[in-house]
Amino acid sequence: MEASVSTRAWPVADEAFALVFAPGTRPDLATIRRIVEEGGNDGLVARLSHEPPAEEGWVEILASGLTFDLRGLAPAEAGPLPATSQRYGFAPAGKDAPTTPGEAVILGPAGHIAAGAGLAPVIRTMAGLAANLALHLPLREVLWPPARSAMEPAYFARLVLNWLAGGAFPALGLTSLARAPDGSVASEGLAFFTGAEMQLEAGPKGDPVADIKLAVRLVDYLVANGVPPGEVDVSIGGEQLVLEPAGQGRKIWAWRSE
Repeated sequence: MEASVSTRAWPVADEAFALVFAPGTRPDLATIRRIVEEGGNDGLVARLSHEPPAEEGWVEILASGLTFDLRGLAPAEAGPLPATSQRYGFAPAGKDAPTTPGEAVILGPAGHIAAGAGLAPVIRTMAGLAANLALHLPLREVLWPPARSAMEPAYFARLVLNWLAGGAFPALGLTSLARAPDGSVASEGLAFFTGAEMQLEAGPKGDPVADIKLAVRLVDYLVANGVPPGEVDVSIGGEQLVLEPAGQGRKIWAWRSE
């Protein structure tokens, strides 16, 4: 069964997607209303459950019985831009890369479900809602604070909708993976889903691409199965791995068994 909740008390701001637009192109309430009302034909099953005056710049959306706030709509002030350290799905930066900061619209759990933001139904519904909005709005990028990741909108939508349809967890986006100086691969943001980050020891062949691919499969396994209660041997991606939780379950060490 998919792990359902993090053991870390994440601030509410870190539980929200930042949908980033070029300056002056953020949607207003009327645009969001139109997208939601027309979205049923495209798989966006949601409705507006609370509409404050348009100048307040936010709206409450009901999806799958859960409510989410969309804040930073025009003409109100844009939302804050979270810091990022990894970028996924973008073409190599060139002369056409944006040179000005974007403006964020923030999608997060409404107040009465904010305490359960790490629960699987909440994050899956919120990610699906964000993916559908990304397909209907001219986003520049999607930011996910727990992983400090920035994702190209079509890349984000494709991975999330595939995950929700039973595919692999979007490890390169909803978590981040980075190589350490010793060649190991460490996650960032996995703790939001499992309560622990993982670190995979470098393989004996010194193949960084193979190590990243295995780390992606390992993240998918841990999101689906949770943190093991003790040292376990598992088969992932054709490799035999040993997983060992440490630091009271807040870190998972992983290495290939001999």
